[in-house]
Amino acid sequence: MSSSPTLCPSLLRLGLTGGIGSGKSTVAAIWREAGHRVIDLDAHSRAVLDTPGEGIEEAVARFGETYRAPSGTIDRAALAALVFADAAARTDLEQIVLSRVAQAVSHEEADAVAAGERLVIHDSPLLLEQDKDGDYQAVVAVLARRADRIERVQRDRGKDRDYVESIMAVQVTDVERIRRADRLVLNTSSRAVLEKRALRALSRALHA
Repeated sequence: MSSSPTLCPSLLRLGLTGGIGSGKSTVAAIWREAGHRVIDLDAHSRAVLDTPGEGIEEAVARFGETYRAPSGTIDRAALAALVFADAAARTDLEQIVLSRVAQAVSHEEADAVAAGERLVIHDSPLLLEQDKDGDYQAVVAVLARRADRIERVQRDRGKDRDYVESIMAVQVTDVERIRRADRLVLNTSSRAVLEKRALRALSRALHA
């Protein structure tokens, strides 16, 4: 899940998105390695539930003590199973998380401005699902074959097929990504090929 911060007018803001297992995080890493500031909105959302504080307490108050892990943080797997099956629960969780994510991202953008940077990239898996297209000068979407995405998540994250498909079911389709994104990156070959495609898409998005 993700959110948009209070917009800083002096920054060029690019959105990066893609479905589960598409390789979006790899593209983000490629751009980061190229020297660009990439803000991981999903990491900020995870921190809300992984760091003791108000976010965790509000989530426990809403969903129950059964979702508190022995460590005192949130049992993310159990809560994920709930929210991906229950739209109302998902909405409630987003309300708990998103304002805190927006604040964290705003702080990162302030750091970028202080450092004299002109570009920030938001790595945002639910950018289109949350209708945030208009917050960005351009949106780049990463696409991959469905079978490859499922296999990648099973291999790299140890998740089963049902889990992957349950997440795909609540994300927009690739047809929708193609329709709404300004640039596409196809992850259908090696990492070397993906790197070339990612850097080319970034250049074209910035100079459109």
